[in-house]
Order: sequence, then structure tokens, then C-alpha cells
Amino acid sequence: MTSRFAETLIRYLLQGFQAKEKVTRMRCCQIVAMSITNLGAIDEDLYFELIRKLIERVRDKESSIRVHAAVALTRLQSSDDVEVNEALLNLMQNDPSAEVRRAVLLNIEKNANTLPFVLERARDIDATNRKCVFVKVMTAIDYRLLSIEDRERLLVAGINDRDSGVRRACVRMVGEGWLTFAGENLLELTAALDVVDSPAAGKVMQALFAAYTEIPENLSFDNELWNTLTPEVAFVIRATLEFFAERHDSDQLDKHLPDGMRLAQLLETMGAKLEAETEDEMRADHEFVIHQLLLIARMSDFPDELGRRAMLTLMRKMLLVPEIPENNIEAISDIIRKLSVSELDFVRIMVEVVSDVREMAPSDADDLPPERVRLETLLVSIKCLIIIKYILQRCFDSLSDGSAMYALLTECVVPAVQSSETVLQEYGIECLALCCLLDRSLATDNITLFAQAVRQGSGELHAKGLAALLDLALMYGIVDLGSALGSSDVLVDILIKELHSEDEKTQATAAEGLARLLYAHRVPEPAPMLETLLILYYHPDTASNDALRQCLAYFFPAFSYMSSENQQLMQQVAVSTVCKLGGVLKQQTTEGQLGATQGQVAHQIITWSDPRILDAIGSMNNTTMTSSGGGGLRVAARMSSYAQIAIDALKKTFSATPNTRKVLVQALNKLALDDAVSVSQLQQLFVLTRTLSRMELVTDMITRNALVRFEASLLKLLDVENADEISLETWLEEPEMASVFDFVSSLDEDALEDLGDGEDEDEDAAGDGLANNDDDDEDADEEGRRGGGAVNGSDSEASEGYRVEGAGLPAMSLRSRMPVPAKYATRSPMKRAREERLEELTREIDELLESDDDDDNELNNGYPSS
Repeated sequence: MTSRFAETLIRYLLQGFQAKEKVTRMRCCQIVAMSITNLGAIDEDLYFELIRKLIERVRDKESSIRVHAAVALTRLQSSDDVEVNEALLNLMQNDPSAEVRRAVLLNIEKNANTLPFVLERARDIDATNRKCVFVKVMTAIDYRLLSIEDRERLLVAGINDRDSGVRRACVRMVGEGWLTFAGENLLELTAALDVVDSPAAGKVMQALFAAYTEIPENLSFDNELWNTLTPEVAFVIRATLEFFAERHDSDQLDKHLPDGMRLAQLLETMGAKLEAETEDEMRADHEFVIHQLLLIARMSDFPDELGRRAMLTLMRKMLLVPEIPENNIEAISDIIRKLSVSELDFVRIMVEVVSDVREMAPSDADDLPPERVRLETLLVSIKCLIIIKYILQRCFDSLSDGSAMYALLTECVVPAVQSSETVLQEYGIECLALCCLLDRSLATDNITLFAQAVRQGSGELHAKGLAALLDLALMYGIVDLGSALGSSDVLVDILIKELHSEDEKTQATAAEGLARLLYAHRVPEPAPMLETLLILYYHPDTASNDALRQCLAYFFPAFSYMSSENQQLMQQVAVSTVCKLGGVLKQQTTEGQLGATQGQVAHQIITWSDPRILDAIGSMNNTTMTSSGGGGLRVAARMSSYAQIAIDALKKTFSATPNTRKVLVQALNKLALDDAVSVSQLQQLFVLTRTLSRMELVTDMITRNALVRFEASLLKLLDVENADEISLETWLEEPEMASVFDFVSSLDEDALEDLGDGEDEDEDAAGDGLANNDDDDEDADEEGRRGGGAVNGSDSEASEGYRVEGAGLPAMSLRSRMPVPAKYATRSPMKRAREERLEELTREIDELLESDDDDDNELNNGYPSS
């Protein structure tokens, strides 16, 4: 009976699926979705009709309707119905609404065909959907149904997510879901993570211990466990000890950490097993256990002298192993540094080790083929350079001619740089850069070498040369290093050129390095470099370079809000950056690519340039920029430079393309100028605004209304109720106003006639090495459509004089007081052209009439009547 009633109800509701009212369609889909749950069996004709209607509704333009239609469709899903499955998977992958994707994610059947698409939602753009994957979906699925690769991708996506809620959800999935399926056995769960090759297992374990502190606190490691170390056991021990070390829990560390002698014995035992093992898989496991033991030894303080000596002897012995992994060399270097009395003692020990390693190279006396001799010699040299690199990374004392480290420089590093082997050059460049960081004169002498590596090198050699230049410039400054290249401009040009590299990694490295230089005030002329980084950040060509955009997304607000000087730099480049980005952003919009519009760019840069935000941040951090003594003056000075953005923008509107002019005018109101702006700047802004208005360069209604609003705000700040009260003759006598009146006077007619006929020169500069330019701002249009029409109360009022109630703007005639060309006071360009043509025809007629009169006079004067 219930099933028959539900079928009847569904047949009736299907009629509402085509209703014009969206609420009707939504309620019908909602009730159908609820009714299907109560259906036992369903008529076949109704089943196919229902599927057909629901597939139509999942394409509805309203997201709320698509949600209920998708839920209803999941109730009818079966593994054999390809059409339904494809429709649901398409919704989950491509629907623009996060709610629709979430509805399918939570209700779709989880099987071998759909699970890969479900795992993709761990990288959904919506944080709530990403959390649902971990908390609602994957918690109920046995991790053993996933392949090791799928587990790894899921954990990497969750534990490295930028949203803290998603990271917590990932840890909750492991702690409450996967650990439960593992029978609360941490070692079994660790085995499923494939810790030997997993880059995320360590981070996941630390997060798991932090969320569930009872897990590490209840662990105990007896002697039997230490004697039978497996990769999983060694990993859990190391992760547990690192957790206690990060919490500075010395009691737990002392409880679990063995003494130095015991660690040395364990390392020797595992080393013997590694030497005796022949299978590659087991050798990898033994190497992993040895690495975990080295990381554990790095956390020890080695309080007993016997343990210190045994460990130091073993570390020196391990460095002589021919095939020791590089990560083990790094850990051993840390342990020897901890065992050393001082940095000088550490250098002495490591130099002796390097000498012993060099002696392992084959000589001519050995009866070996020449190719093998060359190969083994090359491997020994590489190993020496790797050890030298880790020595230098742990040294802070300056190099001197008589130091043991200087001897390694001349005997190992310099020959490697001069070698014909590319791999030796790469390691040599890296070691030489580390030496230069310890000695200024050495950096000055070798800066040309690093520049040559960037200009002529390729691959890893080019990357390490670039990293060396950026690190040395950050350490010593561009001015000091640039003098060795001829001038600082040469070094800046080399670094700027790398921003336009086709390799995304090189591009990101250069951008990050230049951002560091700007942040540390190491650039002599920072404004052009800051403008270049801004253009690079918003340029469509860098949309796929996530490393670059993430770095700059953090840098710009951090740089701007660090000091008022940095904000002034941002204010200087604001207008030019917006203008230069116009063309490429318009092309991006035309091609349908996602990205910021020119108006959004302007708004974002204005936000970074606002000194009031800087003051608010300073107040929150108790480091406000103002003070009772002279803080008001400092605030006024910062607002003065901020108001200069509006002056620059208005001046630019007279030579910008129409779309850029529209963006600049609409950005004026976003500045939200207040009474901290000086009177002279307000007067300059009013003169420029009225000049722009009288010349009628702004033709669309939205932008005209924005200009009217800005002019009204200026009158309010000038404390003037009506524009008739303003006397421009008085302003002409003020020295501060001379520049703006000179600018208005310089607007010659020829230049003005070309306005909007071609692209702006500044916009051409934005495509230098990137793209051609034009202008666009859909975002600004949208804002104008929302708010611009409400300025005057009606569009008709706005078009007939641009009148704002109480402002009295059109009542003031500036034509006689301001140097605005009279021919540009007409109402429109078309009418202006007609009037010009009419004047030309009138002049021709007058000339003809005058010519006829002259002929008549000649006849009368030369031939008297009879």
C-alpha cells in the first residue's frame, strides 16, 4: 500500500519537474528524493521515466534543485546503469556548486569504480568537501581496500592541506577509522603506510600522536623489541622519541632513549646485517633501520664518555663506507657536531674524514681498466664534496687562509668547479657558494663565476648558480656584489631575467629570492622589482605555477604591512601595475580562463597600500605607528602618499585606453580618502576630476556615476556644500597647485584626439617577455551596476548633468577658469565630429561667397558701365 501511494505521488510530482518556478521544481525533486527511500519495488516504466527526468534536473541552472535531483538519483544507482553512474560522477567532478558535489560525494555508492573519483575530492577546492572525504566517507572504509598508492595520495593531500580543519579530519580518519580497522595495533597500521618509501608517514604519525597523546604515552620498548628491529618498529620508536623531544619531555626521553654505547652496538649490528644481505629489498629495509637509529642517536645527549667515544669512532667508520646514502651522511654530520667540543674540533674531525675518503680513490698502480678508475675516482670526489657541503652548512666562523676548511676549498672545491664533469661542477658550485657565505672577499671574487653559471649553465648547474646569487645577494647586498660585475644593475638584470624563464621551478626560485631581497631591503631601487613581481603574480602565464603564486601571495601582504616605507613603495607602483596588466587580463577573460580581473587587481593593491590597515595591525600587535607626541603628523604623511595614488590614477586616465580609464575611475572610490589627506591634495584631485568630467572622456553611465561620487566626496572633505563656493583663481596662486594646473594646460589637442584609438604604452610594457596587452574589468562593471545607479536616484538625472543631491556639481562652470580645450566640451564624440564637419562646410561656403564678391568688385572697378 505504501509503495503504491509513493508511486502515485511520484508520478504526480514528475509533472512539476518542468515548472517555471524554481521553488516548485526544487520541492518536487526534494519530495521525490524522500519518497524513493520508502519504495520497495518500482514499476519499470516509472523507473526509466524517473531516471530520465532526474538526469534532466541535475542539469538545472539552480544548484538547490541539482542537489535534490542528485540525491534522488543516488537512490536509484546500480552498478549496471552506466548512464546514472556517469551522470553522478560528472556532477561530483565538474559541478560548480560545492553543495552539489558534496551531496553526490556523501550518497554515491562506494565501489571499485567510484572510489577513485571519491578520493579525488580530497583535493576539492571547497574545504568542507575535503573534510567530508576524511570524516564522513573514508572513516567508514577499510584502508586495506585501497592500494598503497591511493593511501599515500590521500594522506599527502590531507596532512599537507592548508586548512587546519582538513588536517584534523585526516588525523581523525587515521586515529578513529584506520587504527580501528587495524585492531588498535599501531605496528600493523604502520606497515600499511609503507614507511620505507612514504614521504608523509612521519608527518602523519606526529599529527596522530599530537591528537591522541595517550598513544605515545602508553608505548613501551623492551630489549626484545630493540634486538629485533624492523622498519615499522624503528619508525614507531623514532616517531615517538621525536614527539617527546618536540614537547621537551625529558622524563619520557630518558625513559625510552638508550645510552650511547647501546646505540653504537645496535648500529654495528645493523651494519653487519646490511653487508651480509644480498637481496635488494632487504638491503633497503636495513638501510631504513640504520637511518632511523641515526635519527634517534641525534636526539641523544651522550652523557657518558665511553658512549661518546664509541659513537664518534663508529660515525667516522660509517662515513668511510663506499655506498653510504646521502641522508645518512647528513645525520652523521649532526651527530659528530654534537659530539665535538667546538666548531674548530668538528671541522678538524671532518677534514680528517675527507682525507681518509680521498685516499680510497684508485691509483695508477691498481690494475684496473681506465674507465673504472675514472668512474671510481668520480664517485670518491662526489662523496668528498657531499661531506664538505654538510661541514659548511654547520659552520658559522669566518674562513681564514690558514684554516683546515680553506685547505679543503683549494684542494677539493676549486678543482671540482674547474672540472669538465658536469656533476662535479654542480657540487663544486654549491660548496663554493657555502664558502662565500662565510667570507665576503671570497664572495666578491667569485660572483662572476656564479653569474656565468646562470647565464650559460643548464639544468642543475643553472639552478645552483641562481640559488648562490640569491643567497649571496641576501647576505651581502646587491650593491656590494654588483660592483664586482661592473654595477648593481647588471646583477639585478640577471635576476630579473630569470623571472621570465620557461622553467616554472626556476621562475619560482627567482621570485622567492627577489621577494626575500625586497623584504630585507637589499635592493637599491626596489620599486621596479616590486612592480615586476606584481605583474608576474597576476599574469595568466603563471597560473599553473603554484609555487610562485603561493610564495608571492604570502609575500605581498607581509611586505606591505611590515612598515610604512614598504607601503609607500606599493603606492608608487600601484597605478602603473594596474595599467600594464590591462591587456593580458582582458585576453585572459576573452579566452575564458579563470583569474583576477583588472578591477580586482586594483582593489587588492589599494588594500595593500592602505596605511589605516597598517595602523590597525600595529594596534593589534601593540606596535602602532602613531604616538601622542608626533604620531598625527606621521599619519598625515602616510595618507599623503596614499592619496597620491588617486592623483596618479586621474592623470593616467587622460592617456589610458577606455577600459583602463574605467577601472582607474571606479578604483578612486575604493581608496576611501578621509580628512587626514592634505587640503592641497584634495584641491588637486578636484581640479583633475572636474577636468576629466568636463572633457567627457568617461562615456559609460557606471563610470560617470563613480566619478560623480568621488567628486562629491571631495567636496565633503573640502567642507564645501556647493561647487559655486570654490574659487579657482585663489587656487592658482597656491604653489602646491602649480603642478596640477601645468598638467591640465599640457593636455594638447592632438594627444587628446588619439585617446582610446590604440593601446597605452604602459600596457605594452606588461607583455615584455610575457604577452601583449589591452584592458578589461568585468568586476568593476558589476560593482557599478550594483551601486552606480543609486547615486543620483535615477539614471535620467545622472545623464542630465550628473547631479548629486546637495553637491551642486554642474552649477560651477570651469570652462572660463580652467585650461580645458573648448572643442572638447561637447556632449559626445559623434556630435563633436558632426559639429567639426559643419564648421568646415560653413568655412568653405563663406570662402566661396567671399570669392564671388571679390570677382564682382573687380568687374565693377575694371570695366565701368557704359
